[in-house]
Amino acid sequence: MIRPAFRRTPLPRTRLAWFVVALLGLLAPLALPSSVAADTVDDQRRRVSQIVDELERLAGQADELGEKYSDTLADKFAVEAKIAETEVRIFELQKQLAVMQANLVGAARRSFVTGGSAGSLSSILGSSGSLSDAMKRAYLGSAAANIGASNTDAMQGLIDDITAEKSTLDRQKKQLATTATFLVGRLAASDKLLDQYESLRSQALRDLGNLLTEEERRRSQDAETAARKDADKYKSTYKVVASSPQAGVAIKAALSQLGVRYRWGASSPGVAFDCSGLTQWAWGKAGVSIPRVSRSQYAALTRVPISQAQPGDLLFSQSTFFHVGIYIGNGQMLHAPRTGDVVKVSSVTWTRVLGVGRPN
Repeated sequence: MIRPAFRRTPLPRTRLAWFVVALLGLLAPLALPSSVAADTVDDQRRRVSQIVDELERLAGQADELGEKYSDTLADKFAVEAKIAETEVRIFELQKQLAVMQANLVGAARRSFVTGGSAGSLSSILGSSGSLSDAMKRAYLGSAAANIGASNTDAMQGLIDDITAEKSTLDRQKKQLATTATFLVGRLAASDKLLDQYESLRSQALRDLGNLLTEEERRRSQDAETAARKDADKYKSTYKVVASSPQAGVAIKAALSQLGVRYRWGASSPGVAFDCSGLTQWAWGKAGVSIPRVSRSQYAALTRVPISQAQPGDLLFSQSTFFHVGIYIGNGQMLHAPRTGDVVKVSSVTWTRVLGVGRPN
């Protein structure tokens, strides 16, 4: 028996359309994994952004503590210098007192010998120790009174000066001990922040890998790109108008570092600077030596009224730590702001300026 041929009957258009719709409906769930994967990547990127924000916050706090540590270290050096100066003054006063005492004893002996018995003098000033020190002092005081009250007044003045200097020395040593305690505390706090930073970043690298380094690189490149634009603009249009030829050299030197990264404790041209490292280096190029840290710069420089700030002057401000930048005129300053940023030009917020220093 011959089987009849199977004839396929084409589906009507309406049924075909419904079939396609149904098929697409069945296939649609198969596309979800890519959608979910995309969402996961987006979530990861958001997480990376949050982590980098937190890393920058920790680094910024560590920088602030680093600046405070530098300021406190400068205070410690200053107190140590004052202690050394006080000790020298005490030594010199004690030398003067010793000379005056020796002169007084000699004068007393001469007066006694001239006016009376050498034997009596021997019994009083001799080394036998038969008379008390109090009696000897009483005799010398009497002899000194015969010689002239001015000598004893001068001695008493020296003794008072020595007593006052010793009191100052005690205060300075207490201040030094307090400063040393602050140093230890700030160093420990800075270390703790850095440990948190390293722990967070290490964990993020394990969890997110290249996404973290890509985000860090992107932010760094964005900051550097913006800074280069500013650098190109200022290098091409800015005309140095300074209060002195040296100030002009300092400004030009600082302008040459626009776009260089900020790093606390750094003073490396073309590589990295912190705020006071930049100002010290720039003025050093002008042949003027200023201290390394911002607080010491503030203390050492000639103070100028804020209203009389001139290009080249250093502007000092304080939020959580001392900050310094170079004023370049027209309400603009050139500075190295903070971690994650670069050397750049910013508008001056005059209400935050504590003072103006002029290197010379």
